[in-house]
Amino acid sequence: MRNTFLAVLACASAITGVTAHPERHDHSKVHSPAIHARGTDKCARQIEHRRDAAFLKRRNALGKRSTSNANRFMYKELQNKTCTLAPDTIFGPYDVDGELHRHDVREGQDGVDLYLDLGLIDVETCEPLSDAWLTIWSCNATGTYSGYIGIDPDTVEAYDGWTTRSDGTTDDSTFLRGISKTNEAGIGEFLTIFPGYYSSRTTHIHVTVQSKVNGDDTSYSDAATQHVGQLFFPEDLINSVYQLAPYHAHLATLNRTLNSEDSLYPTANSDGNDAIIATELLGQTLADGLIGYITIGVNRSAAAIATTGEQVNVQGAIPTVSLSASAQAAANTIDIAQGYRPNGMRV
Repeated sequence: MRNTFLAVLACASAITGVTAHPERHDHSKVHSPAIHARGTDKCARQIEHRRDAAFLKRRNALGKRSTSNANRFMYKELQNKTCTLAPDTIFGPYDVDGELHRHDVREGQDGVDLYLDLGLIDVETCEPLSDAWLTIWSCNATGTYSGYIGIDPDTVEAYDGWTTRSDGTTDDSTFLRGISKTNEAGIGEFLTIFPGYYSSRTTHIHVTVQSKVNGDDTSYSDAATQHVGQLFFPEDLINSVYQLAPYHAHLATLNRTLNSEDSLYPTANSDGNDAIIATELLGQTLADGLIGYITIGVNRSAAAIATTGEQVNVQGAIPTVSLSASAQAAANTIDIAQGYRPNGMRV
């Protein structure tokens, strides 16, 4: 049995200059970045083919899907949709600089597995953007971000007994964060979980794109960032996932912010933009996991996005973490065991 939980996608994944977590910090001094036109409708057909190819590749690789009815998942209306890059947003208070290079970011976190493929396309040429670096981060099934496990997702304040460091972090955990390089087809692969939620925000995954990296030095201070955005899910899928453990328990302590109530979702999905991840069931049920895909259009000629200053977050800088060589080696071992090729791995 096949299923799909959303209609269509174009190639956008970001937001206007509304702060990512206004309930936690005073962002009165954070300004919206200038919005630039970064897309064109000439890429729409390429995006459609890339999305279908990505789903087919995942089904074949994972061995849990028949490929005989692959055409059922082709959305013809995409041919007429505009390929745009939605306006960028600030990084928000839960990003860190210096994440592990890896595909599998789960680190044992409970939840519905999400095999997430992010396709990058150069909006100036409509060609796949290979050798670009994607960073993702999201909260776990109960709304907590790694590096910030001392922050209560229901109040977005520090738990009793926890102290927030000067850079905003509370600890050195790294789950559900990672960096991966796109392959020759412009695809970056991640294995994560379907994210939970926290106070005042709908369900989402953060993403950045760096297309001009020297070697594997993905530090924000050394490699320009061409895009920072957030990716979303349709309401019916969110409601279905949140009936499962461990997600369901959180509904008893915090009412979920709907997509329509979110401060960023409406803008990210208007004026031809579509920041919703396309999904399919991996097996027969949600518990078997999901395959997700979205195409992000990138203008490599656009001005780099600031990674320091008041437009970034209230601290004016993204916290930098120092990870041990053994942590990276362990991440590599897990990736190889999962069948991922060592694309961009640090050794």
